[in-house]
Amino acid sequence: MRRSVLPSPTSFLSRLANEPNELRKKMLLLGYVSERMARRKASVFLVGGQAVETYTGGVFTTGDIDITTTDTRGTEALLEKLSFVKEGMIWVSVRLGMAVHLVASYPRRSIRHRTFEVDGYLVKVVGVEDLIVDRLCAAKFWRSERDAEQAKALIEVFRESIDDGYLEELARAENVYDSLSQAKSRPGKGRQAVGSGKSSVGATD
Repeated sequence: MRRSVLPSPTSFLSRLANEPNELRKKMLLLGYVSERMARRKASVFLVGGQAVETYTGGVFTTGDIDITTTDTRGTEALLEKLSFVKEGMIWVSVRLGMAVHLVASYPRRSIRHRTFEVDGYLVKVVGVEDLIVDRLCAAKFWRSERDAEQAKALIEVFRESIDDGYLEELARAENVYDSLSQAKSRPGKGRQAVGSGKSSVGATD
């Protein structure tokens, strides 16, 4: 059930610092930030490597938490209240042992997303199809084998629920349709995602 009352940043920080599970700890942070920003009529999306870690249940781990937000200043102000300090382009919390990267002020296009509930907090995670194409772009144009493996794993885990039409449309638009075809023919490692994400279409206008 979604929370009607949110704890103060100070109270939440104390609880978060004692969370032993690293993936759950990250998701709780994202959920809290997302809920706080939602009450300011802003949206936060989890993208990048942390989205892959979430969908694959920790098969692929990452360091920084990449997010996009429709309210950069508000999100940064909240991170400061949660013990984060800006170091270059990264927000770092020594107390929590975590780092957050605001990769853009908002998603680069209207994206599909899946919503995960973690202890009453809702987290919007970039859609699997968008994430697969993002990984394929890195694999093809940056020659990243790790990203290629991540794309294959996502295809394997979500083979039954992927919107193939949408995925192929994105792949053609980003000039990675050939890479997509290849990835589909070579299954990668993966397991069930954390939680049961509900698919949605998120408008970012």
